[in-house]
Amino acid sequence: MFRYLVSIFAIVGLFTSCHFPVKVLSDEQIKQHYANKPTRPQLKYIRYKNFHIHHAIVGDSTKPLLLIVHGAPGAWYSSMKLLDNPELQENFRMVSVDRVGFGKSNYGVSEPSIQTHVKYLEKIVAEYNHNGKIYLLGSSYGAPIAASFAMQNSDLVQELYLISPVIDPSTEKIFWFSYFGKLGPVKMFLPDYLNVATDEKFAHRRQLKKIKSNWDQIRCKAYVIMGKKDWIADLANLNFARKMLVNAKDPEFLLLENTGHSIVYQRTDLLISLLLKQNSFLATQ
Repeated sequence: MFRYLVSIFAIVGLFTSCHFPVKVLSDEQIKQHYANKPTRPQLKYIRYKNFHIHHAIVGDSTKPLLLIVHGAPGAWYSSMKLLDNPELQENFRMVSVDRVGFGKSNYGVSEPSIQTHVKYLEKIVAEYNHNGKIYLLGSSYGAPIAASFAMQNSDLVQELYLISPVIDPSTEKIFWFSYFGKLGPVKMFLPDYLNVATDEKFAHRRQLKKIKSNWDQIRCKAYVIMGKKDWIADLANLNFARKMLVNAKDPEFLLLENTGHSIVYQRTDLLISLLLKQNSFLATQ
């Protein structure tokens, strides 16, 4: 009976996490995915303090860096559709990280601090950015991390993409059933990535309040994109972004029809077009 209840809570955890749907891929599944593709990412580690940050790299090393930050839960392959795109490979050097606690970056270790995530991203940028300013894309809970990076490195970021962002502390909600995920006996039976996502979720509002006064430090070109059918990130986050991005360069705010939270999956075509500045395509959106 207890295992049955835990299974229910696991399902609830998936539906209330910041980055649904979650598809965990094994090494073998990743190998099969790239078996017949002309290009596959290099998988590497970089050390930051006690963390080993796993990340995927693909694209032209002479082109601008595009750094991709996933939500909670997630992994580098959450952005696989972007990484696999030949045009993006030709125009960017793409790096997609496993954030601490997920994938192969100290899997199962909870690190709720936005600032800690920013610090190891800075090290990754220092390692791979050799072409001036970077492009930065964060989805769901990765969005405030990406935004905080841009706040602290305003001269380094060319363009900032906040996808399905959860950035407004006033709209962060903890559902009553989420508290079951904090119980020791329940946590024992849940996968570690859900426990990490739960820990981040409970610290999220506090973390968002810490960066709230710094939004005026973002001065780069910014895009904020949400779906009208997003039931995970409150649509008030879009208005929050409108209010806070006062110094961003020509910020654009897109609310997509028939689209939910997982824009990286559902509207990869749109993100590619934005990154490549295919204006003829965008005019139809």
